Amino acid sequence: MTDRRIFAKILIAVLLVMGVAMLLARSFTAANGASGESLLSRVFQARAAIPAIAAEDNDLVLVFGSSMVQAGFSPREFDRDLADMGIDVTSFNFGFGGLNPLFQDYLSRRIAEDFEREGRRLKLALIEFNPFQATRTRRERAVALEESYIATLASPSELFEILREDPERGSRMLTIRYLRDGISAEMITTFFWGEPFQAPLIQTELEEEEGVAERLQEVLAEMNDRFEAEYPEYDGSDWYYPWRGGGTNKSERPQETLDLIEEYYRLTQTDYQMADDRLQRIQTADIEELHFDPELVEAFIRIVENFGRIADQVEIIMLPKNTDWIRNPPEALARQAEVVAHIERETGVPVRDFQQIDAVSNDMFSDTTHLNRYHGAVAFTRHLANFYADSLR
Repeated sequence: MTDRRIFAKILIAVLLVMGVAMLLARSFTAANGASGESLLSRVFQARAAIPAIAAEDNDLVLVFGSSMVQAGFSPREFDRDLADMGIDVTSFNFGFGGLNPLFQDYLSRRIAEDFEREGRRLKLALIEFNPFQATRTRRERAVALEESYIATLASPSELFEILREDPERGSRMLTIRYLRDGISAEMITTFFWGEPFQAPLIQTELEEEEGVAERLQEVLAEMNDRFEAEYPEYDGSDWYYPWRGGGTNKSERPQETLDLIEEYYRLTQTDYQMADDRLQRIQTADIEELHFDPELVEAFIRIVENFGRIADQVEIIMLPKNTDWIRNPPEALARQAEVVAHIERETGVPVRDFQQIDAVSNDMFSDTTHLNRYHGAVAFTRHLANFYADSLR
């Protein structure tokens, strides 16, 4: 009886310590506004919209990919351009920042299940292949996110399959999903604390012109005020249904606002800011050398297969590249060509390379990778509408 009481006290003490530790961790993440759903808020809002999407009358078009899709595809303009050709579709922007193909694979499974549950198919699914999202460097930079994001995006049956194959990892991910609100301990130390857990990013040796930073802050504040005045109905969603996951349209804005936005573009496209952005992309994604991670490439192939379950036509697209700042050496382009050929063989789906097209010029980018909204996104969206008009007619 004495031994049992000792063991019981030890067990109670362990449970109390674990409970306090969990409470402290949850308090810390709550204070930082962090949870699996908050970090993936755009993802969850887009998924929540699928029943409404499935109820739309027109044929459906969905463009899936990274933040480059989020910035570079304008659904309402795509639909308007096609309507001018006598083609009625309703399109949606499913571009999400921060997700490599491993995470996108799990997300695409959920999207396919949601559409199957609603009994609705897509007329056309365009899947972005982003080369620098599938590199070894990009994978390594997201290691601290993997268990949290997979635990959040996986289905219960997928989590239990992980538990069966790797009990230690599976139990850890179940804890992250059901007890830690989607935030792992590794994620806390890596993303919410500074040094020594985070290595500083390399910065350019160029210097910004005097007054640019100050004026940029003024322009941003005025743009924010104008946005609130011009869109009082906007509810603050990261994925806003009336805009179908896209952003504002140039035609909606008064000329004074457009003039301010043009100044914003000039202030954010200085050599200093572009050089700095390029260096960060090199360090975080190996954007120029492109050493691919085989597992991420295979995950991308599964994404295409997942959308094949719910779309009449699936195509893979590569978005425009800012060749003023991102220049791949021949060896990198050879590696990219090999990966693209592998994807086409395995999926049977063509990869449409729109990295360099006449419709989009390098002054239409907001940084070294993303198209700006009122020039680049408009031009690329119109290019997509013209390219896919016949298949959607």
